[in-house]
Amino acid sequence: MAAAFAAHRAELAEALYQALREADQSAGFLPERMTEIHEWWQAVIETAIDLAGEWVRNPDEFHEDQFAGWISRLNHPSMRPADAAAFSAGRILECVKPRWAGILEGRVSAPAQQLLVDELGRIIVPLLQPVRKNLRVLFIGDCLESELMAGIAGQCSQAQIAVDPVHRYNSVQAILRNDIRELGQGGFDLVFFSPFSYTFVPEYDQILRWNAGFWPRAKFFAMLDGMLEEVAATVRLMAQQLGCPIYVHNSAAVVQTFGFWSGAAKNISTLRNRVQARPFINQRIERIASDAAFEGQVRVIDEEALRRNTGDFALGRVVFHGKVHHPTALSIELARGPYIEAIASDALLAEKKVVVCDLDNTLWDGVIGEGAVEHFADRQKILKGLRDKGVLLSINSKNDPRNVDFSGGVLAMDDFVAPRINWEPKATNMASIVDELNLKEKDFVFIDDRPDELERVQNAFPAMTTLDAREEATWRWLAHWEKHRSADQVQDRTRLYHERAARDEFLTRRSEQKASQEDETAALKNLELAVKIEHATRTADLKRAVELVNRTNQFNLCGSRVTLAELEEGLGAEQWVLTATAKDKFGSMGVVGAMVVRRATDGLEIPVFVLSCRVFGFGIEYALLNAVRALGAPENRLLGLYKETPNNAPCREFYAKAGLRREEAGWVGMIGDLKAAPSWLTVESIATGGVAVGGAATRQQ
Repeated sequence: MAAAFAAHRAELAEALYQALREADQSAGFLPERMTEIHEWWQAVIETAIDLAGEWVRNPDEFHEDQFAGWISRLNHPSMRPADAAAFSAGRILECVKPRWAGILEGRVSAPAQQLLVDELGRIIVPLLQPVRKNLRVLFIGDCLESELMAGIAGQCSQAQIAVDPVHRYNSVQAILRNDIRELGQGGFDLVFFSPFSYTFVPEYDQILRWNAGFWPRAKFFAMLDGMLEEVAATVRLMAQQLGCPIYVHNSAAVVQTFGFWSGAAKNISTLRNRVQARPFINQRIERIASDAAFEGQVRVIDEEALRRNTGDFALGRVVFHGKVHHPTALSIELARGPYIEAIASDALLAEKKVVVCDLDNTLWDGVIGEGAVEHFADRQKILKGLRDKGVLLSINSKNDPRNVDFSGGVLAMDDFVAPRINWEPKATNMASIVDELNLKEKDFVFIDDRPDELERVQNAFPAMTTLDAREEATWRWLAHWEKHRSADQVQDRTRLYHERAARDEFLTRRSEQKASQEDETAALKNLELAVKIEHATRTADLKRAVELVNRTNQFNLCGSRVTLAELEEGLGAEQWVLTATAKDKFGSMGVVGAMVVRRATDGLEIPVFVLSCRVFGFGIEYALLNAVRALGAPENRLLGLYKETPNNAPCREFYAKAGLRREEAGWVGMIGDLKAAPSWLTVESIATGGVAVGGAATRQQ
């Protein structure tokens, strides 16, 4: 079969081109024959045939990824009209499969032909899956980044992730920074920057030449230092302008080698320079990434770790030598390791709030109802780290709860909230967990070792992410998420949910005993509810407010989403940010409310007002609203902005109940007429005085 692909390369390439024309459904855009397109694209299509030949000769995961990934690259914007929709690699293979089978008929054995058809069909299935997440990714570097795309594309398709790549190749850092400025603010989900791979930066190329070994030591390290200052300036610009995770390579300092003897000569002649440069570069890159100002936004792609595991010579070896594609072992290892981990983690996990796990053969090896089990300590350690960083853990397991025992494991039952350990269908249990935690299905990840259970839950909750516990990639992606997730600014979320459960149980018992309005008030007083209203002026406090606003949907009066810069603008003069922190007899609930107040021509206005769902019914929203009394006089006008959304029904009547009336501009009233906070709340309000509003006198609260 491999020989047939080589012998009929031109014919198979033309068939692939015709399949591409059929797949893109843009008749007339591409010329009728492959020979009429640009020479480079002809080489790209021919490379696909060569990779297919390598795959049938070596039918392993690596060669399959390279082939499927290269086919995915054919779905390039230049190969379709600007207004045409993208098409999948699976669609291309669907169109080419009968064509290739026809060409090879009679030229290979019937079983070999059928095997090719079957294997293409197997590859096609995951490539045709609907996309779960689209990522726009900026790649900065030389041919390494192009090599990586072939290794990434197939894996991304199987994970139902679409990557829209944008490349920047300018190696002169000052010019590169201008290129980045032209990209504008934001617009990317991830950035990968490889300044040293294959000597991308010109100074690095000079440093690694054999004659640099004769330079004075001062000159050698001065050039390294200047090069790294330029790289640091580029990283700072990207962090400031693009606002997304930025992955920066350190240096393995490997030499790209196409042959054994030539490669050995290059490795030996540059060994001294590489040995000196590598630790100097890697220590500086680590310092750049760990700069507190970046707050974890800049992360390191550790080429050096790959070199230690693989070796200099092996890592630089070219594993496929084509006209337009010549990946090295370095690019293969990067694609199958840190790159797909970063992409999958960002696409599928970064915004999740809850991980729901099966137990048997997921958190331990074996079925606990049948005897002793061995805990998967590494898996549990990852989940424990996520729990400590604010991610909730839950259980959805078909088991007898009396048998479940975490003795000897890393996790304990107290690490989980809303566990469902019973014999009910897992989709039913999942609905119950979602309801109890009062979150959206898109906030959840479900991990199970059984494909049938994963499929049932996925069908019941299409927006939920499901992961197979048997796949090593699942745990690598989770580990990457845990490593780079910042500790939650809110207090221990698991403890907060346990306290909320105790609080709800307390109130339920009271309401079952007595149902009158007076007794409800007494029950709430018995909770010993206290709220503290404060100005958010420090960056850390403002960030907590940003997080609360951006994750609140139900009690969010305008469906607001804000940035730190927006809250900082005019702070203390034209705008104030107030937060509410609550506690009761069961413990602290953390920051539960945030309100933005702005100066208006005739009073004050409230463009942003949110309240956490975990304190609904306690009246804390009235305490927060009344804090405007410290910012204006009773006769000052107050305008509360409101925009109805599909999710904010719980707050639609709030302003009316607070004493404001509906007008065209929003909800309007006088500050002095606001409804007071309920009697069961102990309110410690802002200690600072008010400021003059519209010429009115200040008022202290």
